[in-house]
Amino acid sequence: MNIENIRYHIAVTFMVLGCSGLPTGIIVFGIRKLIHIDESNLDIVYLTTYIILVICDLKIYIPRMRGVI
Repeated sequence: MNIENIRYHIAVTFMVLGCSGLPTGIIVFGIRKLIHIDESNLDIVYLTTYIILVICDLKIYIPRMRGVI
């Protein structure tokens, strides 16, 4: 792996990490309206949703952003 690929993967990873926060909040807000979640378990729901979004986005955006970034 050359330095250009490393730079590309780091840029896409930071982009995905930064852009996954708002959709996480919207999804958890919808989940809270459908299902009653205690405040003690809310952090776990946020973290789980965030991790799922980041993994899915990385699988999608690493090949697609090759010519853009």
